Amino acid sequence: MAPGQDGDPDLERQRADIEAAFRYGWRPVGVGEPRVLTERAYAEARKLLGRGGWTGLDQATIHAVRDGAQPGDPLPPLQPSPYIRGVTDTEVIITGRGPGRCVAVLFSHQDFPNARFGHRFPLEPFGEDREKIWLKEELDTGALHHMMDTQPAADDAGIIWTTWGSPDPDQKDGP
Repeated sequence: MAPGQDGDPDLERQRADIEAAFRYGWRPVGVGEPRVLTERAYAEARKLLGRGGWTGLDQATIHAVRDGAQPGDPLPPLQPSPYIRGVTDTEVIITGRGPGRCVAVLFSHQDFPNARFGHRFPLEPFGEDREKIWLKEELDTGALHHMMDTQPAADDAGIIWTTWGSPDPDQKDGP
C-alpha cells in the first residue's frame, strides 16, 4: 500500500519513522558544521593510535591526528552515513491484511545484485527504534549472508523475506 493511504495512524507513524532512518541515514549531531580538534579528542586519538582499541571518535578525527593535526586545527565536517552499509533502493511500505498488517522495508543489497529483500517490523508501541537497530545489527553482522547460504525462495512478487523479525502477516501458521 502506498504511504499515507493506510488509515491506521500507528502504522503510518511507524512507516514514516522507519523511512526517515533509511532515507537520511545516521545523522550525528553537528553534521555539516565546522569543527576543530579539541584537546580531549586529540588525546583520545593519540592513545588509540598508540595502542589500538575502541573509540567513539569519527575516522576523520583519527586520520587528522595521525597526519599531524594539533588541538585547535580545523577538522572536516561530519557527514551522514548510510543507515545500513550495502543496502540500497529502499522502499518502506505497509503490508499484510487485517490484524497481521505491519510495516516492511524492501531493499536491495550490493552483495546480492539480482535479489530484492524484505523485512517485516512488528507493530509494538515504543519498539520501533529497537527494531530498526536490530535490523541494522543483523545485516551489519552478516545475517543476510547466512540466510542466503540456503538460497531461500522469493515470494510471488520476487521478494526474499528475512528469516528473522516478524512472520508473514498473511501466514496462518509459522514462526
